[in-house]
Amino acid sequence: MQESSRDNFQVDLGGVVDLLSRHIYSGPRVYVRELLQNAVDACTARSEQGEEGYEPSIRIRPVTKDRATFSLVDNGTGLTAQEARELLATVGRTSKRDEFGLQREGRLGQFGIGLLSCFMVADEITMVSHAEGASAIRWTGHADGTFNLEILGDDATDVIPVGTTVHLTPRPDERTLLTENSVVTIASNYGRYLPVSIVVQSEKNTTITTSPVFAKDTDQQHRLYAGRERLGKTPFDVIDLTGPGIEGVAYVLPEAQAPHMSRRHSIYVNRMLVSDGPSTVLPNWAFFVECEINSTDLEPTASREALMDDTAFAATREHIGECIKSWLINLAMTKPHRVREFTAIHDLALRELCLSDADLAETMLGLLTLETSRGRISIGEITTLSITEDVSLQLATTLDDFRQLNTIARPDTLIINGGYIHDSDLARLIPVHYPPLTVSTADLRESMDLMELPPLQDVEKAKALDAQVTDSLKDFQIKGATRVFEPADVPAVVIIDSKAQASRDRNETQSATTDRWADILATVDNTLSRQTANIPQDQGLSALCLNWNNSLVRKLASTDDTAVVSRTVRLLYVQALLSSKRPLRVKERALLNDSLADLVSLSLSSDI
Repeated sequence: MQESSRDNFQVDLGGVVDLLSRHIYSGPRVYVRELLQNAVDACTARSEQGEEGYEPSIRIRPVTKDRATFSLVDNGTGLTAQEARELLATVGRTSKRDEFGLQREGRLGQFGIGLLSCFMVADEITMVSHAEGASAIRWTGHADGTFNLEILGDDATDVIPVGTTVHLTPRPDERTLLTENSVVTIASNYGRYLPVSIVVQSEKNTTITTSPVFAKDTDQQHRLYAGRERLGKTPFDVIDLTGPGIEGVAYVLPEAQAPHMSRRHSIYVNRMLVSDGPSTVLPNWAFFVECEINSTDLEPTASREALMDDTAFAATREHIGECIKSWLINLAMTKPHRVREFTAIHDLALRELCLSDADLAETMLGLLTLETSRGRISIGEITTLSITEDVSLQLATTLDDFRQLNTIARPDTLIINGGYIHDSDLARLIPVHYPPLTVSTADLRESMDLMELPPLQDVEKAKALDAQVTDSLKDFQIKGATRVFEPADVPAVVIIDSKAQASRDRNETQSATTDRWADILATVDNTLSRQTANIPQDQGLSALCLNWNNSLVRKLASTDDTAVVSRTVRLLYVQALLSSKRPLRVKERALLNDSLADLVSLSLSSDI
């Protein structure tokens, strides 16, 4: 015959307290927050009863040299004996749920474990509570898992006001956390914005609660002052984040902020601090603001030190992002000078925003600046230039390409530098938001092909000079190419595309590495050469482009002394490298030294 029985789980209170202190809560200081949560919820419940003249209050009496216990007193609803048995003897039972087991609106606590956190700082908890129309009770809990419940008589009940008082007898090692300075600091951190008056009654009699900076009736000057207190400097501006289920402010940082650096965001749920640090409740691109936010919709985790990543969290994140975007758009429309100031500070943030939001880009894109062959100008100025002067727009996708193209750019072409972060993507947005403008990708070979050749009567001289340049610089894989371009005082520029640069890098590495690696690199280079042998247009471009407009170049073309031409060409090559901000390699430094030595020798011999 089979027998079965149904029993309740047994809870080891010591194990639960250890679990709370080591794995759920961040530390024992949360005991103040848990007591405040219970007290505020009790006051909220009494306020909902519509009692005339009721003013909720919480009084905290910390440990002093004359007082051995910590006390927190609230004038909330209080507990009956039956409620005390049900709620305080069962871990996880809470009065903050409705008849369907759902969290009551406006309640801070919800997990039924708050009071247990007090065992992290005390070995004994005494609670005296009086509910309207019921006898007062005294409940005493001990760290060993036992408790006593005493129903007080009528005489005691008559003198105890409606509400609850919690007394804690601190453990010696945690006594400091129950003293005045610690209690004021902790209570201010968690409960400064709670809707109930909180006073720490001791030598200083400190009022904890204050009007929230995000309250609807708070003026902008007060918010700027609060921002200055928080940031150490006056914010650039303060953005209101009020919306359904949320109230808050975003302080726009007055100084540039690196995207990878996290800001401190204070997140409150029903005015109780839940999180005070980096938070994903803000979009990633909003790294230029620091927020104080209160929500009635967000759900805290069991530790009440983080938020549940649910639909309410996603909606809050989206709302904050829209508020910040709306602020930017409104600023651009009403105060364009302020937008320019903002752009100067948070340029990178605004670039990311324009790439992620088409509506914002429609308004803000023209304010961003890009480096071009005519200097750093705004995208709005780029579009105006293209339309009014019929200038074609070309995008150099790397910084190296831009530097080379910048020296040979035609007057009717504007080269845009896309070598910096986001700039290529922003340049490609120009045709999207400013049709019918187009932006083509610049090509070094094509740009050289479009350059003007020397006059017909000088073509043969130019070809001969090109041959001498190629021969003089054969060790550097550089060919000669004489063209006509401005400015005339630039005698030569070096043009090396990415494929040619890769080949040069392999050759330099090959000469500087061990024999085994040199053989491997030689094999790679030979393989690539065979693959492109029949495709000339795909071979790398590496040329010293001489400027026929320059008088020195024309003199070289008319000189029969090949030694002078060779020395001068080599110096022009090094000069062009330095002008394009390219580093000199070992062979090029040696070339510079040798050429200068030759010139010195020639000068000395001519003096003699």
